[in-house]
Amino acid sequence: MLISDIFSYAVNAIRRKKTRKILAILGVAIGIAAIVSLISLSQGFQESVKTQFQKGFAADTVIVTTQSTDFLETESDFELYLNDTALIDQIDNVKNSVALMQKTCFIRIEERETSVVVVGIDFEEFAKIYPNTFRAKEGVIRNSPDSYDVVIGARISDPWKNGTVFGEIGEKIEIKWTTRSALQVENKTLSTNLAAILEDVGSASIGGPTDNGVYIPIETAQDFFDTTEVPTIVVQLTESTEDIVDETSKRIQEVFGGRIQVVTPRAVLNAISSIVSTIELFLTGISAISLLVAGVGIMNIMLTSLMERTREIGILKALGMFRRTVLAIFLNEALIIGIVGSTMGILLGVALATAIDQFGLVAGLASGTQSTLIGEVRIVPVFSPLLLGFASVFGVIVSIVFGLYPAWRASRLNPVDALRHE
Repeated sequence: MLISDIFSYAVNAIRRKKTRKILAILGVAIGIAAIVSLISLSQGFQESVKTQFQKGFAADTVIVTTQSTDFLETESDFELYLNDTALIDQIDNVKNSVALMQKTCFIRIEERETSVVVVGIDFEEFAKIYPNTFRAKEGVIRNSPDSYDVVIGARISDPWKNGTVFGEIGEKIEIKWTTRSALQVENKTLSTNLAAILEDVGSASIGGPTDNGVYIPIETAQDFFDTTEVPTIVVQLTESTEDIVDETSKRIQEVFGGRIQVVTPRAVLNAISSIVSTIELFLTGISAISLLVAGVGIMNIMLTSLMERTREIGILKALGMFRRTVLAIFLNEALIIGIVGSTMGILLGVALATAIDQFGLVAGLASGTQSTLIGEVRIVPVFSPLLLGFASVFGVIVSIVFGLYPAWRASRLNPVDALRHE
């Protein structure tokens, strides 16, 4: 029997039981759609995170800190001070270093009061390290700022991104900080002038500017917080190559006797990629389970079809049809179900992922966030040829594998017994 005849016979068999076979095709399509949509969205999320990370964390910087972060396992009891930048600047391959004095405070603009992280920095040196993000959208960031100048992030000024602006350039801002010495609690207030509003950074940043940051001159911070201790020092290197970053990080560790942590861009990116990859694997597993359920449905439908066509198969075998031909007919039915289901699933998955992206964007615009994820990271699905190829091949393979047993049983039917079947 010719291959074209086998294929034609399989197609006619599917046509005779349209409803049942359509349900099998839909099962495969739903499983493939889940794989395509979920993986494309997770890959899009990973790409967005990488892009935002690279924007918020300069490749030629490392972060020296004693604090615990999502990327550090321990918190050191070692203390860093403002003048420790002088020690770091003497290390080879270090171009510049800036200390960040960070405290959680309340700020008051007109009638609005909110909790923020106030960062004391050297404006001029900080702008050299982050020239693309520490720049003013409104006002002026002076290299030699007045002791009462304050620079705020875009989200502090316009928290909902809808034009509802709190605070104008030159307006008074109060910074309130609560501290204690022994049993005595002290509330301190610093009246400042709004000198500048930063451009939208739109990214999570470690050490660099953020949309929710409030920045004051380091000298003002030192007097207001009454300390020279700092939790973080941003170090800019002469080069961003992996060897230079690793070598300089080790030397910084040695200077402080290994009591501090040095966070590198590569380490943070690897941690983020590992987390996203785990999520992607989990989502793929869930999608694969749904496709396997569809495979069980295919087997059930084909076994039912086999019982209904037992007499037909007996006649064909009595007329001289070989076992391999019967096997090929049933496998072709499974193959057609897999191909059609995978094609429909890919189209449905692409449409679903795109709809989620567009719906999230519209919802973000309506709420003023212009994003579909936590923070400023928007999910834009990535439909790579590898993903689409994998989905289609996987769908076909599952269909054939689950159609193999019914096909084998059909090919093994005894013609005499089959002809007697009612």
